[in-house]
Amino acid sequence: MRRTLAIAAVVAATVVAAVSGSVSPAQGKQQKTINIAVFLASSANTYWEAELQGAKAVADKNPGVKLTVFDAKFTTNTQVGQLRDALVSNKYQAWFIGPNDGGPLTPTIKQAIAKGVKVGCTLVPCGPDIRQVHVQIPGQVIFSGLGFYPNGQLLGRGVVQACKNLNPCKVLWLPGLPTLPLEVARQAGLYSIIKPHKNIQVVSTAAGGYLAAPALTATSNVLRAHPDLNVVVSSGDQMIAGAYKAEKLAGKAGKVANVGNGCTIEAKQLILAGQEMACSVYLPQTEARIAVQALVDAVNGKKKTGIYVNPNKFSPIGSLGTKANIGKFTPQFHS
Repeated sequence: MRRTLAIAAVVAATVVAAVSGSVSPAQGKQQKTINIAVFLASSANTYWEAELQGAKAVADKNPGVKLTVFDAKFTTNTQVGQLRDALVSNKYQAWFIGPNDGGPLTPTIKQAIAKGVKVGCTLVPCGPDIRQVHVQIPGQVIFSGLGFYPNGQLLGRGVVQACKNLNPCKVLWLPGLPTLPLEVARQAGLYSIIKPHKNIQVVSTAAGGYLAAPALTATSNVLRAHPDLNVVVSSGDQMIAGAYKAEKLAGKAGKVANVGNGCTIEAKQLILAGQEMACSVYLPQTEARIAVQALVDAVNGKKKTGIYVNPNKFSPIGSLGTKANIGKFTPQFHS
């Protein structure tokens, strides 16, 4: 991650102190070295790179904190194996988990907690219910993240705004991979908002692959079938970049409203240029700072568990970025 949100960093530290007690340990004696295992869904992904930067920011302020990073390469079985190996090793006082899928990790997390390991998760909930943002596993210290169902609802709000003067309003839903459990949950949130609006018609759902190139192809195909398309809404801002290129090639630039997800550095540029209407805010560095600080506090004696923090509390523009407010926002990751 190349840029930070200074306001969020200050407030995040304040919130962690508020939810878990003061930063000095409850038992008055800090552990000299805290070994934290960092389990990332993918260390090559820009979002998880930003999360790692947030974790490192806490380690930099706590010289006794040592991070060991594990890369699951977006493979759940690999991540399960990494957790099991860490459990057997007895090397780590805390686990910071960025799950690929939180459900299959649950049994090993429960075993770790039973052995005294402090566990925190971000972005993807740890536990069997991917829609539940509140901590599901007894003894888990913290979950910091928006949750996919609420994220879909934010995208729905953007679509409603884009469609408010159109009847009918024809929409392309462009998720990364529609069958992934997290995308199913996100879609459910999206539809919960847009379905009551009878003017909104989702004319197609197409996989954007979380990349600009496949999103360009998918959007081009939909535009040929539906040249009167009004809105593209996507689960990733990188896919909005591809969708806009498709719109431009089809002579539809400026005629289709784009609603993206993440409010990345590139999304901010697109919004300022009038090429994207809105984006749902994500703060990966803030998520990680909150979670890792809570883990450090827990190892040092804090007893508080079951903490839930929505990082968007610390966004200076709220949960949805638009041309009216995006200038006040400093994105925390690239598309």
